[in-house]
Amino acid sequence: MSAIRNERPRAPQVGREEEKAPPKPDLYDQATLPKFELTLDEQAMTILSATTRENKSTWVHGSFKFGTIVFADVGVRAKGGTTFRALPAKSSLKVKLNKWVKGQKLYGLEELTLNNNVVDRNFLRQRISYYIFGAMGLPASRANLAELTINGENYGLYANVETPDDTFMARALGPNATTLYEGHAPGTWLPGSGRWDIDIPAAGAPAGTKPDLDRLFQAVANASDENLLADLDGHLHTKQWLRFCATEALIGHTDGYAFSFWGSHNYFLAGDRDGKFKILPWSTDQALHDHPSAVDASKPSAEVVLARCTRSTACWDAYKAEMQSVLDVYETLDIVNLARQWHDQIDVLARADPKREVSIASYEIETERLYAWLAGRPNLIRTQLGL
Repeated sequence: MSAIRNERPRAPQVGREEEKAPPKPDLYDQATLPKFELTLDEQAMTILSATTRENKSTWVHGSFKFGTIVFADVGVRAKGGTTFRALPAKSSLKVKLNKWVKGQKLYGLEELTLNNNVVDRNFLRQRISYYIFGAMGLPASRANLAELTINGENYGLYANVETPDDTFMARALGPNATTLYEGHAPGTWLPGSGRWDIDIPAAGAPAGTKPDLDRLFQAVANASDENLLADLDGHLHTKQWLRFCATEALIGHTDGYAFSFWGSHNYFLAGDRDGKFKILPWSTDQALHDHPSAVDASKPSAEVVLARCTRSTACWDAYKAEMQSVLDVYETLDIVNLARQWHDQIDVLARADPKREVSIASYEIETERLYAWLAGRPNLIRTQLGL
């Protein structure tokens, strides 16, 4: 059984206004850096220390502590593709609070996603990227940074990213949301294409099926290029999809849906009661990066539906209109100054991170490059699209 220890508000006193319980902490508050503690027994450490990728799917038992709250039995597993690390290196982790004990939640959260920042070398790319998606009015995870210890050992700073699950769906998409699928390459959205993890299935559908997603794919197959938006509108929130693609281009997301160098992946499709989908970002650690082949906003990956949009006057004009709107919002965010503030917040901890894989010199260079990249991106986008 889990043990949850929480300070209780004092009882009301006669003649005084009743005291209220303190507000619940926001684990993704940008002004704070949560501190999480994991305790793992020898068997769990052995599994998480194995170098085989198969161990990413193996959940182990552990205990979890945040402040005065302790869960004695939670699920823990490693995660990541190229960023996968086995303990005692800096392993990215999933912590599922209700894996073994039904109903366990931390301030409404059932699961934590802790990314190791081995690619996010300035410790800011994920946090800023999700912030930008949210600032554009798009449903997106919240993110900040958190400190983690495992069996009392300091594992340094992790990107603390809100997990797309039913709790996230209720917050970001509201009561109309129904299904959630994680997409893997290819991103053609054609019948039988790609690999899809069914995170939240359609109610009443046979196990392993995705009937609403299949209807979207059939609509894509039947759509003409010139009438693409009209033909997809019954199954896809097309304006939201175009705004998402524009934001991916803005942040230079080289490992996402529309402009990936390695095949379209790292995104979710969330269905609703109207049978229409919205697209959600994921795994943004390779965004905001001055890659030698940086994302060109006018050249989506050939495999994705946005590439068909380039052949549709109405669709491409709508995409460019969304991009103009996205740029207008971006330039109100004072994003370079915000990045500097967040850097100052974490700089001492980043430098002292005992599991950090990047040198201090590279960390400093990557940080300065980030500021320049953020400042110059709007004008480059305008040049690419002729805005």
